[in-house]
Formats: sequence, structure tokens, C-alpha cells
Amino acid sequence: MTIEINRETLISFKAVKSFKMGENEVAPVTSLNFDDHGQYALTAAANDNIHLYDAVGCRFLNTIGSKKYGCHSAKFTHSQAECIYSSTMKSFDIRHLNLETNQYLKYFTGHGALVSNLEMSPLDDTFLSASYDESVRLWDLRTSKAQAIIPSLVPSCIAYDPSGLVFALGNPENGEIGLYNVRQLKAGPFLVIKVAPGFHQWTKMEFSNDGKYLLLASSAGKQVILDAFDGSQLFELTGTKPFPLREFMDAGSACFTPDGRFTLGTDYAGRIALWNHSDSISGRNLKPTGSIQAVPGSCPRTIAFNPKYSMFITADENVDFYVFDDAK
Repeated sequence: MTIEINRETLISFKAVKSFKMGENEVAPVTSLNFDDHGQYALTAAANDNIHLYDAVGCRFLNTIGSKKYGCHSAKFTHSQAECIYSSTMKSFDIRHLNLETNQYLKYFTGHGALVSNLEMSPLDDTFLSASYDESVRLWDLRTSKAQAIIPSLVPSCIAYDPSGLVFALGNPENGEIGLYNVRQLKAGPFLVIKVAPGFHQWTKMEFSNDGKYLLLASSAGKQVILDAFDGSQLFELTGTKPFPLREFMDAGSACFTPDGRFTLGTDYAGRIALWNHSDSISGRNLKPTGSIQAVPGSCPRTIAFNPKYSMFITADENVDFYVFDDAK
């Protein structure tokens, strides 16, 4: 069934499944990712476990332990059976794992500090890594050494635009975002965006699928949407309760819907807020136009919308699946 994405359909989403960790395993989820086809979902948690889910069937499939090296930013490659993830202990290698055999395919070596984010190119088998060693690196799945090294300030956020030809490299501390042409990295950024002063707590960047918008997502009760072409600030999304600071990494408390017209954001008050920026006049401070009740007793922090199916997932210590409910 194909549904139109609008306010009415979005507020009709309901939580249908909640997965809780065992008592000895309770830990925040630090990253959340769907494969290209929307069939499967991956989470990485601070207890050094990666969990694999059947996203369409809302079923838990498997736990992949990484107790020796830790895990963060687990992302599917363009194969549903493979992922990459960063190590959080012993070394700072990026690991390429076959999810079916639980065998490592390759180690990507070179970073000298924790890798905070990985992003697969939408175009091919290259990917970006952002690290606390003050570099962002471009890799190819076929070789263990980086293809390019881009100096960066710490902390840094990275995001590919949907074409895979441009990526954004941003620093929340100084409020600067550089847009780079992947094929002309030595030329430096072709556009430097200055984010409005006073917004320093964003932990995630995301381009909309139509390439028009760039979302800066935070857990601080505010999100910002920029024009992806000229960097001008279009919207400030407010009206949610900020989350307390925590020691674990944050994979982003807001995301676009697949059509890029709405933003969903988690709220410490225990709901998922909904903003409609597509029908709004730019330059505005937008309040939520509706909300979806979170699972009772759950306070989801991270959110990701399925790229292909009418469902999204939120996570903190629980992993909650929401699907469109057309029951009247």
C-alpha cells in the first residue's frame, strides 16, 4: 500500500513493537541505520552489541557482539549482508563485517582517535569517516587505506547529499559547514556556511532526499533547516523538551520524511514531534503541527525514517517500531 505523506497520515503512526535489552545489557543505542531497500535495520549500542532487525516485519533477528573492540555508527554497505562500524576500544579501526557469517572482510586503518561517524556514499562503495583525530577520511571498500584525508575541527558531523557527489562537513562548536565536491577535494570546500550564532549542540546533519534541505539535528530542543544550495537558514524548529546531556554519542534526534517535506523529532516529554516545513514561509520559527505518542515508559532519543516503507524507528534503551495505522 502506498500512502501520501501528510500531517494526517503521520499522526496516524503507532508504536507496534518495542524491544527491550536484557537487565544486564541495558545501554543507550548510539546509532540507527536502514539498508538501501528498507528491509533491515541495524543498531549499535554502548554495551558493545550490534543488533539486526527485520524492519518490515518488525522482528529482532540477531545480536552481533563486538565486546573486544566496542561498536558505534554501524551502517549498511550497499549489500544487505554487510556493514561497517567504528571501534570504540583497543584500536580506532573501522571494521567491515559480513552479517550472515559474522566474519570480518576488512579493517580500515589510519585514524588515531575515536571515529564518531561513518557515512556510506549513495553513489558507490566509498564512504566517509569523521574522527576525533581532527580528520575526515574518504575510503573505498576495496582497500584498507584512506583515499583522501580532509583536516577537520573536532567534533565534526558529515553527510552526503543524495547524488553522492557532494558532502557536508560541519563543526557545531564554531558553527561552520563546508560543502565539498567529492571529485575535487584538494580544492577545499566550494561553499562555507555560517550557522546562526547560539546553536552549537547539533550532533547530526542530514540532506533531504530531494537535495533541497540540510537538517541540523540536536537533542537540545531545537533543530535547524538550511537551504542546501546557498546555506541560508530557512527554519528553526522548536517546541520540544531538550534531553539531558549524556556521556554516550548521539546519532540525531530528528530526521526528514522520505519526501523531505516534514521533519520528525524526538522529545524528552515522551513523544515524537512533527513539523511541516514544506508549506511554511522560510525564515520562520516553526512549532510542531502534531505529535505521536511514544511507547509508555519510553523516552526515545534517536530516530530514523525507513527510506522505502511507511515506518520509522526510535531508540534509546529500547528500540521502538512505528508503522502507519489506517484504523479509523
